[in-house]
Amino acid sequence: MLYYISAKHQLKIWITLFVRNIIILFSLVLVFCFFYQKKNQYIHNDLSKPPAERQVYYQIGTIDPRFNLTESEAKVLLNEAARIWEQPLGRQFFFYNPKAAFKVNFIYDQRQQSNNARQQAEKELLDNGGRNQAASNNFKQQKASLDDEFRRHDDELNILNARVSQHQQRVAAVNSQGGASPSVVQALQAESDQINRDVALFNQNSAFLDAKQTNLKNQATSIQSQVDHYNQQAHTYNQNYAGRPFEAGLYKGSEINIYEFDNKDNLRLILAHELGHALGLKHSNDPRSLMYPTLKAQDQINFKLTQADIDLLYGRVAAH
Repeated sequence: MLYYISAKHQLKIWITLFVRNIIILFSLVLVFCFFYQKKNQYIHNDLSKPPAERQVYYQIGTIDPRFNLTESEAKVLLNEAARIWEQPLGRQFFFYNPKAAFKVNFIYDQRQQSNNARQQAEKELLDNGGRNQAASNNFKQQKASLDDEFRRHDDELNILNARVSQHQQRVAAVNSQGGASPSVVQALQAESDQINRDVALFNQNSAFLDAKQTNLKNQATSIQSQVDHYNQQAHTYNQNYAGRPFEAGLYKGSEINIYEFDNKDNLRLILAHELGHALGLKHSNDPRSLMYPTLKAQDQINFKLTQADIDLLYGRVAAH
């Protein structure tokens, strides 16, 4: 049996199917958007919690290749910096997550360029200071040795003068007696010849010691010139770098920017300091603490969290 479907009814069926397909397609788009948004949603840190209760999620942002620092090295240093806070307190504050909105960036600019120049100038100062110290120590040893030689030389002169005086006395005694036997005269002549030979040898040694003394004076002049040059270098260094304001790192709420560091030990503490700011901590008044505004008195290789840092974390002291 055949059924006839009117054109009007066919249109109605087609419209129904079209609407249904549109609804299904729209639903699929919504589902896709939901999961895509969830997949690409960044993890944001809750800054409303007190420092001791915060959990900071972070990821590595940009690393300027001029730092010669790889991403894996940065991750290791950040983990070590986090452990400075976590190990003594027995809890985890920091979590690496590639979807974290909070980023740690390494930005190379004039600050690191100036830092590199400072380190090079500091190395030259240390090298020159070391050479000057070595030259000074060598000079002191040579001078002490020459002083000993001059003292022995003076003793030899006194002995030689005494021999000459004794010989002259013997000759005077013989002459006062109107002469002496040939054997006595021969002995006195032999003694005189030996004295003359010893005087000639003494004079040669005197000339040798005088030459050594002149050479030592020239060394002293050269060393003094080197010291003057070193002092001028130190003066220039202090003018250019001592007491300069700097910003090795900066916490900006949504990121940490690292601008300069000397080495990995120094960088680890800079990161730990800025992570402390990420926990909501201000600066400490204790120069040995991690949260002190500058890194100088701290043990950068084997640093341990100070009581001042712990008190800041738990809000037991007023922040600086």
